[in-house]
Amino acid sequence: MVIMKVENVTKKFGELVAVDGVSLKVKKEETLGIIGPNGAGKTTLFNVISGEMKPTSGKVYFRDIDITGKRPSKIVRLGLVKTFQIMRVFSEMTVLENIIAVNPDAMDILKDFNLWDKRDMKAGDLPQGELRKLGIGIAMATNPRMILLDEPFSGLSPRECLELHRIIGRLREFGITMVIIEHKLRELFNEVERVICLNAGRILKEGTPEEVVKDPKVIEAYIGYSG
Repeated sequence: MVIMKVENVTKKFGELVAVDGVSLKVKKEETLGIIGPNGAGKTTLFNVISGEMKPTSGKVYFRDIDITGKRPSKIVRLGLVKTFQIMRVFSEMTVLENIIAVNPDAMDILKDFNLWDKRDMKAGDLPQGELRKLGIGIAMATNPRMILLDEPFSGLSPRECLELHRIIGRLREFGITMVIIEHKLRELFNEVERVICLNAGRILKEGTPEEVVKDPKVIEAYIGYSG
């Protein structure tokens, strides 16, 4: 069952074409990875899907509902949420306040994510790895069907990466559909069944992680990339 469809989406900034006619489908409970060098259009695509940007053309459907250009708050209510921009809004609140501000009945998320002992800390004082977990916890408090994760492993230590893998595994157990943008390919490939590589705003390759990483066009796109 397809939970989200992107149909021929283009996003231009003046003469710059950031996303160029992208079409893709995401199946319910799938974990999809999106990769590509800097400037490939990955985050712009996420912003269009989540409602933070309106596409120049094309359509986005979630659960068979046309969400193209709808406000992010309305898209969240439909069950589609993007991390991690949410957590910056609540940096002066405690960890517990972050969760109950979204859903007073969702406090158990902190126990499930190993954050209960930090519940009285300000979110802005958390280490990077725990801040990432809180961002996902806030997203989970909205009762989502699907989560967009934008570079969740960026800047994390190996130990923090292991903990984030555990959290992503829990999301999968909850039946959450996920789309993950990530530059750390080893971490990403441990989580996803399918990968889409973007380059210059277009889909360059789609397939299993093994198929995508061995494709000569993908290798060429990454030449000179140092991230």
